[in-house]
Amino acid sequence: MEKAEMTKAELEFAVLAELRARPDCEGAVHVTVIPYDDFRISANWQVASFDPGVSEWGRCERALCAIVQSLQQRFDIRADRQPANSVRR
Repeated sequence: MEKAEMTKAELEFAVLAELRARPDCEGAVHVTVIPYDDFRISANWQVASFDPGVSEWGRCERALCAIVQSLQQRFDIRADRQPANSVRR
C-alpha cells in the first residue's frame, strides 16, 4: 500500500490533534517529528519529543505510541526539496 506524504509540520499537527482527542491528554501542547532512516522498518519518521502540558505524562506517552504507530502506517514524511532554480551559497 502506498502511503500519502505530509510535511513535518502537517505530521506534527496530525499527531498533536489525535493526542489531544484522547482522554486525559487534552492538555498536550507540542510534539516534535523528525525524519527517520532505518531500512528495517517501513516508517520514515518518528516523534522525538512531546510536551503533555497539564496532562499526565505516562498516559499521554502510551496514547502517543499508538497514535504514531497508526499514522506511520498511513503517512510518510515528505522529503525537503529545494526548488530546481534555487542556488545555495
